[in-house]
Amino acid sequence: MSNSRYSRAALLASTTLSLALISASVSAQEAAPRLANENPTTMLDEIIVNAGKEKVAIDTPQSVSAVGQEEIDAAQASTLGEIIDALPGVSVTNPDATFGQGFNIRGIGGAFAADESRIIIQVDGVKKYFEQYRMGSLFTDPELMKRVEVLRGPASSTLYGAGAIAGVIALETKDASDFLAGDDKYAVRAKTSWESNGNSPLASIITAVKPTEDLEFLANFQYRKSGNYDAAKGKVLENGDITSLSGLAKLGYTFGTNRDQKIEASYQRLYADGENLPYDQLTYSDAFGLTNRIVDDQTAVLSYENTFYGNDLLDIEAQISYSDTEVDQKHPGNIYFGDRAKYSYTTWQANLQNTSRFDLSDNVETYFTYGGEYLNRERLNPRYRPGGVVQPGSGSHPEGRTELAGIFGQAEIIVGERLTLTPGMRIDYTRLKPGDGVASDEELKKFAYSPKIAALYKVNDWFGVFGSIAHTERLPTVDETFSNGNIVDGKLQHLDLEKSNNFEAGFTFSFDDTLQQDDAIRFKATGFYNIIENHISTVFDGTFARTVITEEALLRGLELEAAYDSPNWYGSFGSTITRGNDTSGDKDKYLESVAADNGFLRVGYKYQPWSLDASWRVDVYAPQNRTEDPNNKTPGYALHQANLSWKPQEGAFAGAEVRASVTNIFDKKFQSHLSSSEGKGRSFKLSLAKTF
Repeated sequence: MSNSRYSRAALLASTTLSLALISASVSAQEAAPRLANENPTTMLDEIIVNAGKEKVAIDTPQSVSAVGQEEIDAAQASTLGEIIDALPGVSVTNPDATFGQGFNIRGIGGAFAADESRIIIQVDGVKKYFEQYRMGSLFTDPELMKRVEVLRGPASSTLYGAGAIAGVIALETKDASDFLAGDDKYAVRAKTSWESNGNSPLASIITAVKPTEDLEFLANFQYRKSGNYDAAKGKVLENGDITSLSGLAKLGYTFGTNRDQKIEASYQRLYADGENLPYDQLTYSDAFGLTNRIVDDQTAVLSYENTFYGNDLLDIEAQISYSDTEVDQKHPGNIYFGDRAKYSYTTWQANLQNTSRFDLSDNVETYFTYGGEYLNRERLNPRYRPGGVVQPGSGSHPEGRTELAGIFGQAEIIVGERLTLTPGMRIDYTRLKPGDGVASDEELKKFAYSPKIAALYKVNDWFGVFGSIAHTERLPTVDETFSNGNIVDGKLQHLDLEKSNNFEAGFTFSFDDTLQQDDAIRFKATGFYNIIENHISTVFDGTFARTVITEEALLRGLELEAAYDSPNWYGSFGSTITRGNDTSGDKDKYLESVAADNGFLRVGYKYQPWSLDASWRVDVYAPQNRTEDPNNKTPGYALHQANLSWKPQEGAFAGAEVRASVTNIFDKKFQSHLSSSEGKGRSFKLSLAKTF
């Protein structure tokens, strides 16, 4: 690649950084900017759970989307993909499929789960990772969650881990305090819902108990049935019935001087099974036959927090966790997989970080977050064949172990309450060790570095500019390193690190009391330019899954987010334009992992006297013709959805919730560009909930 591409990208971000610094020197002493609302009015006003000073999404020098509890409930989602797929810059492979969801952020991520290593997924700070071709990469129930954060781009690698080239999906589960108000000692929330397409019911019960001021407990249990759902016009997809049980138990105890310490233990589990399911959960193709499949996902966490009341230099968070994800499949007589096969990831993880706050001067406030992480993950894939033969893995699903140790530091320097500088650095050491059945006993050991610098300057109370320059490096996964095509004559063909150089710049607008009293208008635009060297991907060549190296790839795009809220009318808008090319050769080629250009518009009205909320949303997807393979082109389409909710605040029905929605109202036939199956046809949803 010519140096001009780096120069143009560097100029984009450095110009924004320079403008911020120059403006700061002129007007750092101006009046304090708008404060965050205690209750977010729009998604751009959601508090971002991150290091440093508390801030809202619109005031971060990175493209971030946060979905709170109200938005999660309003979505009436049966899968996490239905929530995430509605965010700018994010696409989900088969968002309606319980077992077939894969994620794509800014053109990174595809049908093979190995791509998900560029997207770090966390649940309550625990990294979740699963890799099985033609299956999804995350198994959970949205009813367990109260918050979803999506951080786009590699700038998030500093705190979350090297290799987050696409970004981070961070999930947070419910707490007892979310259901207890004032001096309440206990609360019970019961919920039931039903979806017509697939005849899918849900039953949920949550119990929150707070026997003393310092002790609280939550128990959360769900039963869900995901039936065969149809595409538009009644086309049967035959994706199989799945029954799932999920639960969460969480115990927290607060103690110490001024209650500045907290210890918390939690355990969550999802157990789902289905019979006669297509082995291929991405396309529902019968090429690989049918299988009886059980998914068992468990996560246990023990955490400790100490804010050291009165000491600004100490604010410690420590966590140890255990995660186990196992898929058990039975398919007698299958020549590929044997009579039975298991795919599992078992992970032990420890994290420790501290945040110090200090003032460099009367006008400079500084937060410094630093810490370390250790992770040990084992992948197993026993395959049971006739005659009692057990094969440890296969050429496309090798067994192996990943060990990671990382240290990081990130500063947040706030000058005059208008300029925020965020430099950071992370160093990770990773060792990949082959398991049984791998044709080589060589290990792969590498260091990865993730430096960054970001800046946000609030020119005045309503206008801000931001920019960042970030680099991260990703070590190949167990699959990519020890698969068939990467071992020749017993020798490992060492893969180099995948490297990303990302440049971002953007601006924000924030207005209050504009069209009417107590309203809010928010707008955020982000442009990115991501150069990836040694781009590693996994493709299926018709016989084997093999690793493919692209010397250089270029991804760039624009993300727009806007929102309006008032006591009655509200609305939101989002749009994403992404371009991706293989720039290795003399002529650029298209990257097949780039989603279609898309946008959404939502308009709603709240009738306060009756506690009613009605909204309409339309999602528009442009044709995606930028593909090397003509067979991969997809047409454009538009999907419409209507929602109605009733949440009385007073009287006999206080604490009750009634929600109804219709998705794909016009029963439009469509197929998402990154999905391998047609999308769900028209569906009616109804949910009833009551908190006692």
